[in-house]
Amino acid sequence: MSTEIMLEYYNLPTFSLRYDPTLDDSKWTLLYVNATAKTASSTHMDSYGQMYLMAPGKLRQELLQSVVAAASGICCQFTAYSQWSIWLHRLQTTDSQQPLQIADRKLGQQIEYGLERLMEYGEHAEHPGYRQLSFHLLSELLLLLTVHEQPALQNNSDSRIEEVLHYLQEHYAEDIRIEQLAQLVCLSPSRLSHLYKSHTGETIMDTLIRLRLERAQHLLASTCRYVGEIAYEVGFNSQTYFTCKFTRHFGISPSLYRSSLNPSGGCASSS
Repeated sequence: MSTEIMLEYYNLPTFSLRYDPTLDDSKWTLLYVNATAKTASSTHMDSYGQMYLMAPGKLRQELLQSVVAAASGICCQFTAYSQWSIWLHRLQTTDSQQPLQIADRKLGQQIEYGLERLMEYGEHAEHPGYRQLSFHLLSELLLLLTVHEQPALQNNSDSRIEEVLHYLQEHYAEDIRIEQLAQLVCLSPSRLSHLYKSHTGETIMDTLIRLRLERAQHLLASTCRYVGEIAYEVGFNSQTYFTCKFTRHFGISPSLYRSSLNPSGGCASSS
């Protein structure tokens, strides 16, 4: 399991409706807004908070502007891991007017506490132990949200898309074709491609490549295998193509990534 979570945090005690250009549209964005801040005098509330979970490429100014002014909240950006695919698929915000409503006070408190702890861990992001803590804590938060919101999420969930996601997670290193996946869920290739993109925010091939890169990242961090060997193991037929995709996705080459984890030597020389 890789512990490079690549989290960025924005504490917004007085949330601004202005679009923050420092937010990275290439990452997942989780924005939690504490609704109790503006209705503290009310004893009967339909919601104790709102959550927006936006897929890469979906961060839009109009969505941020839909948040009520003067509410307090925390914004967390992260790079997804394959273990989270189903949860993210179910929880993501596809309509700026329909955030996930946190109707349970205890759940809202757990979310806020968890995000605050993530901000604390982020101050020690260079330490592998804190990176691993961040990974597990964010995993816990996503799973907690999925469990609590399961009834409300059923209408937004498509079992065919989840079946495809599960298949990709299990067979990411194999030669997978859209026609094969379409047959698996009894859809035409074009229909599956459209449905998948509308539900997940990315194409099937985007997901497949991401899963391979995440596995490669883990192997680079936890083994001394050669970069080329890792590339082929996770499903790439070319080390050059793998290096290009890895660099574009993580912003650093495989060799430099490994070196950054082992500044004193270690496995860096084996790449």
